[in-house]
Amino acid sequence: MREIDLRHTYPAPGEEALRARQVRHLEARLLDFGPGGPEVLEADQASGTISARFPGRSTDSVAARLERDFGVLVDLEGDRAVFRLSPQVSFEALDYVWGCLFQILG
Repeated sequence: MREIDLRHTYPAPGEEALRARQVRHLEARLLDFGPGGPEVLEADQASGTISARFPGRSTDSVAARLERDFGVLVDLEGDRAVFRLSPQVSFEALDYVWGCLFQILG
């Protein structure tokens, strides 16, 4: 199983534009779910952080399944899942996260 650690963001001078693109990319994937999908609460391109919750589902249980079943590690802050992006995370990895969430929420 692959592991994608989205619990940390790392400073990467000169990579600000890449981080902003990553945030827009994952935010678009999360919004693509439509009704019944994740609710994006914040998408901060400067910090590389996206906060979301999953209406009708426990954020804790969604995060636990991401980790247990798919190797995707995210932070929890209250009822929010926090995805912290850094240049080391590929766009392919972000698409994988979307696919994992699709399986969990679908």
